[in-house]
Amino acid sequence: MGYRIWNPTGDAPRSMRSMAISAASRPPDGPPGAGKAPLSTGLFAGFAIASIGGPIALVTLLPGTAGEGIDSAGLVVVLALAVFAAPLGIWLVYSRSVVSSGGLSAFVEASIGRRAAIAHGWIWAGAYFLYLPYTVTFVVYDLLPPVFPGITAYRDTLELVLPVVLVAIALAPVRFVLAVLGVLAGAQLIVMVVLAGAEFSRTSAPFASHPGLNATGRATGGTALLFICASLPLYLAGEVRGGSRTVRRGLVAAVAVVGAAFLLTSIPLAGVPDDLRDAAVPGAAIAEAYSGRGLGVTVGLLTAASTLALIVAEYLALARLLHWLHGPPVRSILRWIAVPFVAADAISLVNPDRFYSDLLKPSLGMLFVSQLIVFVAFPRFQRGALAVGAAAVAATLAAWGLYTLIAGGVST
Repeated sequence: MGYRIWNPTGDAPRSMRSMAISAASRPPDGPPGAGKAPLSTGLFAGFAIASIGGPIALVTLLPGTAGEGIDSAGLVVVLALAVFAAPLGIWLVYSRSVVSSGGLSAFVEASIGRRAAIAHGWIWAGAYFLYLPYTVTFVVYDLLPPVFPGITAYRDTLELVLPVVLVAIALAPVRFVLAVLGVLAGAQLIVMVVLAGAEFSRTSAPFASHPGLNATGRATGGTALLFICASLPLYLAGEVRGGSRTVRRGLVAAVAVVGAAFLLTSIPLAGVPDDLRDAAVPGAAIAEAYSGRGLGVTVGLLTAASTLALIVAEYLALARLLHWLHGPPVRSILRWIAVPFVAADAISLVNPDRFYSDLLKPSLGMLFVSQLIVFVAFPRFQRGALAVGAAAVAATLAAWGLYTLIAGGVST
């Protein structure tokens, strides 16, 4: 979907164009990539793919997210992708004229002004300030031990070392970082196809098995929210060769490729025994049961690596947002973020389980609120019934995430 779909005349109102130009021009010292060669289309696309999930982690997240709807996993994923088309379409329309390191906050500025954008930016930043450390805890204590039992004795050490390693990666040249994330993304997609082949060879499952409206609806909403981090590449938009066109094409391609691989691995899940779907790391458990220890280890390792890669992606996006909001150099911000990040994971050793559970809900709550603001503001940027309809669907999805969070469930 593109801007012309929403506005057949092809022209945004003058006030919208001027606000979009204003949004893309901050901060005064220019975009973080100023003076350097722009990022290639391939690097951007790889980053976009790595930002969704990461892709192979979706296989592990789906059974818990879908709940009773897992017996119709194929249908759930198709419906989720259809629902996610609304937020994706909104980002694409904004991105026709707003391309900057401000990402979603630049969209808010173009819709309802700078003050709202600053408030939005800090809500979004708060979500990811919390996300960085508690996700390391999740990887160390929940993802790795079930696949590598021998690692249990080294969990505390990993909890201290991994944040330092991730900071070092984030501080490396951005092209190197994006290249690594892209290679990892490609490896995930290949292994997802291999895993799907193993699943299809050992199971016989229908696309949908007596889907109930309530169970399928809940599963669809939760699964659509698993794609919400597809907005992370928007924070690198101002550094990409080709600008708006590359950003929009890259986002669509990433969602399409990941969605196809995810669907392929999801359809057979209805025929997978409950003990595998309910395993601590379902993707790895299914891979080992159907294809042996080698594939199980590969899937488990890539699931952990993809989750850590997502931390790096969020780290890069967070630094660019703070640069856009207040102007300090991106590299300085990356160093500043490192201090609370590393310190928080050291503090987590006091009680890792509580650390994770205490940070998870406020982080996701702020993330859903930040997305809700973008969607509700959209009709101010783009007029028309279609824009209002897309905003309604996308806002309902974000509100659903908040509801399930408050009611005791977690959607992403």
